[in-house]
Amino acid sequence: MTSSRLLTDLRAVRRTILVANQKGGVGKSSIVAAIAVAVAKRGKRVLVVDADQQGNCTIRDLGVKSTDEGRSLAMTLQYGSALEPVRDVRQDLDVICGGKMLAMAGTVVSGAEQHGIDPRQNLLIALENLVDTVGYDLVLIDSGPGDRALLDLLLQVVSWLIVPTKEDDGSIDGAELLARRYLRARKDGALVELMGMVLFDCNPRAVRRNEETLGKIMDLLDGTGIEPFRSFIRQDKATSIDTRAFHLTPEELIDFSPPRNGEGSATEDSPTKKWSRDPGALATDYQKLTKEVLVRLSAGERAKEGV
Repeated sequence: MTSSRLLTDLRAVRRTILVANQKGGVGKSSIVAAIAVAVAKRGKRVLVVDADQQGNCTIRDLGVKSTDEGRSLAMTLQYGSALEPVRDVRQDLDVICGGKMLAMAGTVVSGAEQHGIDPRQNLLIALENLVDTVGYDLVLIDSGPGDRALLDLLLQVVSWLIVPTKEDDGSIDGAELLARRYLRARKDGALVELMGMVLFDCNPRAVRRNEETLGKIMDLLDGTGIEPFRSFIRQDKATSIDTRAFHLTPEELIDFSPPRNGEGSATEDSPTKKWSRDPGALATDYQKLTKEVLVRLSAGERAKEGV
């Protein structure tokens, strides 16, 4: 192996966080969108990469209208072409769109060696070039639960991993499966580090049940030296419905009033009623998680620089 290839193999894109679980519906997209918007609102440049063919983060959470349905990311993986983000989805927030075009990405990644393709290096170089050119302070990647080949590739590119999970056994099992893939990636030389696991969609009043779930998470993290995030994301169905109906994060929803038909940006298909009476509690959960993520990211990056 040449020295240049070895250096490529040992690289990871700094300040890049993958949010993943091998089970769907555990809050990956919501967490990515909420952290991205919160950081961008505070004057930092943020890139979201939606690597899920469902494209929920792109369409539902952030409301990107001019989506390419994952074409740019798919082309980068296969041909090494430049990534083409949708600019200023929010001020200082750009998005590499997800969507149905990523359905072929798993096939490309799985058969890459047979066809002489290196999708990992393609993505690594394209992402590094984009980050360096624009000067992003943070990159957040939302990974789809079903595409294992693409997930393994992302673990070889990113520097940090966050695993959200619900309290049900299925979600915990999905987190455990992902933990195994993470450990295998590390064994294969990946530089990704687990930042932590976060409890999503829980009842803050169910103290004993939450403690039991956190105990299961601690068992998964045993021996890693990693603590679960102290912050959790509570269950709030009304606010969750509104965030996706209006394509806003809970923090953005606090001061939002839906326009009436015929006013402003309202259309016949636009919802005119906001179900959530007080999204403040859920917004606070995300704000606390964002702060905790940034503290861990800062400390972790400083430690890497020291090494």
